[in-house]
Amino acid sequence: MCWGEMTYFDSGNSGQPLLFLHGTGCDALDWRAVIERVPGEQRCIAPDFRGHGQSPVPTQAFSLSDLADDVLYLIDGLRLQELVIIGHSLGGMVAMEVARRSSSVVGLVLLEGWTSLSSAGSAFDTGRFYGALSEAMIAQIQWKAEATRSRFQAEVWQRFWESVKNFDAYTYLENARIPIYEVFGSMGRNDLTQEKLRIPPNPNIQWIWVPNAGHYLPHECPAKVAKVVGTRCVW
Repeated sequence: MCWGEMTYFDSGNSGQPLLFLHGTGCDALDWRAVIERVPGEQRCIAPDFRGHGQSPVPTQAFSLSDLADDVLYLIDGLRLQELVIIGHSLGGMVAMEVARRSSSVVGLVLLEGWTSLSSAGSAFDTGRFYGALSEAMIAQIQWKAEATRSRFQAEVWQRFWESVKNFDAYTYLENARIPIYEVFGSMGRNDLTQEKLRIPPNPNIQWIWVPNAGHYLPHECPAKVAKVVGTRCVW
């Protein structure tokens, strides 16, 4: 990779590969509690995006599309075939871009992986972002997110975030031919939430609402996420 080397976690040696993509300001370690609960010796891979976790920080401008390029490079390098991607928030958006460009992806689990960021902000009532997480856990998430952003030059981060704000997966979701699970925390849900999330009607897309949860599903309810990944989803 021209910007550096991607750090990733790789465990298990059987079954269909599961690729976990983290959200903004998070890293591969944020999937640990989920991966520990995935049944059996399922192969689980979790990379750190550019500038996140242990991956080096890019000094040149990059975009969400470049993050997808990095993931595609990893898929090719590990010779992964017929894999399922589980993406949280930004990771879900990157997952859709990867699936749009690769026939190796046979399923998606999108944990609040927004169709577009502009519509996501007003889809739920306020006060649900961290769900029922403890103050200590919230502080840890906030500290990590701020520490990650501070690693980037301001103009590099700004250009990246513009690409995130401009991302729109509606057309991809409308035409997708693989199973997709759209998973959301139910806290803050109102009568307009589903409409504002802009998920098109498609028989391959299934909605899952997780009770008493907010945005940080891998942190709030790892056992429920693992169940969706390992039990409910039959690819």
